[in-house]
Amino acid sequence: MKRFFLLFIGVSVLLTPATLSAHGVRLFCWFEGETLHGEGYFAGGDPVKNSKVSVIDSAEKNVLAETRTSESGTFTISLDTSIPFQVILDAGQGHRASWTWNGTREKEKPPDHRETESENTLPAIAAGLAVIALLFGFLYLWKRGHAA
Repeated sequence: MKRFFLLFIGVSVLLTPATLSAHGVRLFCWFEGETLHGEGYFAGGDPVKNSKVSVIDSAEKNVLAETRTSESGTFTISLDTSIPFQVILDAGQGHRASWTWNGTREKEKPPDHRETESENTLPAIAAGLAVIALLFGFLYLWKRGHAA
């Protein structure tokens, strides 16, 4: 029976999605004129509060600006938009997100970003429920075998 249980654990690990984003950090940025606006939030939608935001020159790797997110997870920085840079949001405990600006203007503000990310949650939820159902099914069979 131990072999069966170990086999079950191995199969469960293999079926678990490789990238879990329960605490993943998302960073969304846009320009209004010469001002960079940004919003940091966790995969569940909670804002990333009071976290460090750094803007780094892509070529020189110098820090151009630093700020912190507000209680609502937003920030604003005035920058020179003609040079490429990277925005890094450090939410602590190894949770980081980045956004890269290549130095050329595109659209001012894309459509709402939260709607596009919610499309991928259904398969992850279904996979999680399937693993839970398998776990309880195997536990039931194991208990039934010991009861006989």
